[in-house]
Amino acid sequence: MLEDLVTTFAGYSFLASHLLVLTVLILCGLGLPVPEDIILVSGGVLTWLEHPVEPLTLVKMITHPAALSMVVTGLIGILIGDSIIFFAGRRIGSRLTHSRWFRSLVTPAKMRRVERMMLRHGNAVVMIARFLPGLRAPTYFTVGHAGFSYWQFLLYDFLAALISAPLWVLLGYWFGNDIRLAAEKASEFSHYVLGGVALIVVAFIVYRIIANRRARQD
Repeated sequence: MLEDLVTTFAGYSFLASHLLVLTVLILCGLGLPVPEDIILVSGGVLTWLEHPVEPLTLVKMITHPAALSMVVTGLIGILIGDSIIFFAGRRIGSRLTHSRWFRSLVTPAKMRRVERMMLRHGNAVVMIARFLPGLRAPTYFTVGHAGFSYWQFLLYDFLAALISAPLWVLLGYWFGNDIRLAAEKASEFSHYVLGGVALIVVAFIVYRIIANRRARQD
C-alpha cells in the first residue's frame, strides 16, 4: 500500500502532496479504510523525493523545513479527522448507534469496552487510543457521544499526535530513498509502538491500583 500511495502522489508538486496527505487524513475521519501511519510515512517519503539531503543526519532531518512542514500537515490532518469522528458522536451518536450499519462497523461489545475504559481511566484513553488501530474511531466517537469536553479531547489528542505524526513522517523521510525498506520499517515500528503502548497501559493500571489501595488505607 505504501508503494501505491507514493507512486500516486509522486506525480504531483510538493504543495499538492501536502494537500493530498491532508485530504486523505481528513477522509480517514469520514471512514476511509486507509491506515493513518501509512499515509504519514508516505508523506515523509514524498518529502524526501522532493527535498533529499545527502548525507542525511538526524539533526538535518528534524530541522529540515520541508520535513517539518509535512509533520505539521500530518498533525492538522489528524486533528481534523479525529474532530470529525468526535462531533459525529456528539451530533448523531444516539441515532447512529442503533442503526444496523453502524453496528456492523462498531460492535456493541466494542462500544461497551470503550465506555468502561473511559469511566476508569478518563483522558488517558484518548491518548492511548490514537495508537490502537481499530479502537481509535469508536473511542473518539464514544467520547463525543458521552459529552466529553471538545477542547479537553483536542488537547489530549494533540499530545498523542505530537508523538505519532513526527514519528511516521520522519521515518518515511529517513528511509525515503528506498520505498520498500520504508514500508518494512513502518511495519516493524508499528509493532514497537504497540508494545510501548502496552507497557504504558500496564504501568498506568498498576499505578492506579496502587494509588487506590493507598487511598483506602488512608
